[in-house]
Amino acid sequence: MIKRRRRATAVEVPTSTENVVDVYARDVVEGRVPAGKYHRLSCERHLRDRAREGTPGFSYRFDLARAERFFRFAAKLKHYKGEWAGTPIALQPYQQFRLGSIFGWRHVETGLRRFRTAYNEIPRKNGKSLEAAVVALYVTFFDGEPGAEGYCLATKLGQALFVFRDAKKLTLSSGLKDRIKVNARTLSRADSESKLAPLGANPEDGLNPSLIIIDEYHKLKTRDLVDVMETATGARRQPLNFQITTAGNDPVSPCGDQHDYACKVLDGVFIDETFFGFIAHIDVDDDWLDERSWQKANPNWNVSIKPDDMRALAQKARNMPSAAAQFKQKRLNVWTNADAPWLSLEGWRAGQTTWSLEDMRGRACWIGVDLSSKIDLAAVAFAFPPATFRRKPAPADDVDDDHGLDDDEAADVDEGTPPSAVPLEPWRFHVRSYTPADTVVERSRRDRAPYEQWIDGGYLFTKPGNRIDQDGIFDDLVATAKAFDLKVRAVGFDPWNAGTIEKDLENAGFLVVEVPQTFAHLSGPAKEYEADVLDGKVDVGGNPLLAWNAANAVCQRDGKDNIQPIKKRSRGRIDGVVASLIARKLAAGSDDFDADDFEEFEEGIVVI
Repeated sequence: MIKRRRRATAVEVPTSTENVVDVYARDVVEGRVPAGKYHRLSCERHLRDRAREGTPGFSYRFDLARAERFFRFAAKLKHYKGEWAGTPIALQPYQQFRLGSIFGWRHVETGLRRFRTAYNEIPRKNGKSLEAAVVALYVTFFDGEPGAEGYCLATKLGQALFVFRDAKKLTLSSGLKDRIKVNARTLSRADSESKLAPLGANPEDGLNPSLIIIDEYHKLKTRDLVDVMETATGARRQPLNFQITTAGNDPVSPCGDQHDYACKVLDGVFIDETFFGFIAHIDVDDDWLDERSWQKANPNWNVSIKPDDMRALAQKARNMPSAAAQFKQKRLNVWTNADAPWLSLEGWRAGQTTWSLEDMRGRACWIGVDLSSKIDLAAVAFAFPPATFRRKPAPADDVDDDHGLDDDEAADVDEGTPPSAVPLEPWRFHVRSYTPADTVVERSRRDRAPYEQWIDGGYLFTKPGNRIDQDGIFDDLVATAKAFDLKVRAVGFDPWNAGTIEKDLENAGFLVVEVPQTFAHLSGPAKEYEADVLDGKVDVGGNPLLAWNAANAVCQRDGKDNIQPIKKRSRGRIDGVVASLIARKLAAGSDDFDADDFEEFEEGIVVI
């Protein structure tokens, strides 16, 4: 029996427990505060997790007292420059939401902070650096970590000094110098043996960071510095990697990867309970010259973001293409040179139900094979088209025969009219992915994908070695079809990297069809697949690896508006999606092949 998963709708948090963090999250989710997609999803996640407190399998609780302790600390610090110089720092609602989440969420048993990484992608002039300095002082000197070591990190020491200098100035302007010793390149506290220092691109050995502040993450060219610092936190009870940045211009970069990972966590593609992500931005369809869009991207609107300044910058951007790119990137948080995701993840989630191949036993299916590289992933997709009701044509001599048609409809029905068809269910794809066992750990780190979890869950299959085992894939394909008595109508594959599988399949009695990955072959099924996903009519049984593939996929277009997914520009592996398109092309009965090759699909059809 196929059961549809119950999707979460509105998240209710009891009013008796509401606080500034909850209130802000609800205001965003309910539209009272302008926000882009990932700003809103961050708030939805908070409310959803508040509703999960105390439930089995959820190990965290929101401790308002811990959040308020941080708020009180921030309020004791004073601005040291600009129009607010000498006045206490007043955290704005969006800062209370983010920082309250980071310091308020705790593990139920240990009481330690839940979030170990906090990715904050926010446009310029929204107070990121000053805020990071407050976090640096609090975590390093007032969070109860013995011998705490905090480091302000950047590609160059000059950049790293920005946050450090803010922390230094806050110390001097806020009466903390009696407790914190101020030196040119360090802040230290003798009673807790804690220190805060800036750090450039070549960290020394022996560091034991409890806090890492990364300023302007998008300027990092490699992950070496980040990896060195993250691996050094192992001895700490609750290390915090606090990252601040604006959007960058290179999606294939450390920050581009982190941006992509944050989006996937917020989209629910990945589950990472220790990762906090917040991205303030305009949405893809927003008019970048509309002031309402500016407010969505700039949560400190009308505080540190002055509307008149934004209007002046926008006027320049309107008239100068180079200024327009800078305005979008730095002020509206739009990644330049980044392709938008192809498929709707909302539609993807809406289509998922709980089912297995046992539910498809005896059904007709079409199979797509994407062997891709010999060292990465390969995929085999079993496609099951929707079962349909088909209406018989009305007899020529009695158009009013009882077929449920009104007079106008019946007048158009002649003898021999093809029966109409109404889909009863979505397209279902059972996709099996394969990878060499010897490369799993390294590529899990490189692709930032939980390959080991997918192996344990039965979504990813391995064989010993460091190359794709094509013989093993062939054997698994045949065994799967046989085990569930599937009526395989045809098997399609891209001849690139195909090896001997075509001959092996033909020898096994399958009809084999070559489907090169070109516009001519994939545009039709790609457009249909895209539309079906948008309508919630693609069901992969909740396969998380396929959700990752779908989130990664980017398509390209030619001059005739043909489309196809392209691996080189996609943000990760998309092999399962490509295999599904190949299978869907065959199942749709493409004109590229002789119709006599395919038996009529009758399974799952009810004639009325």
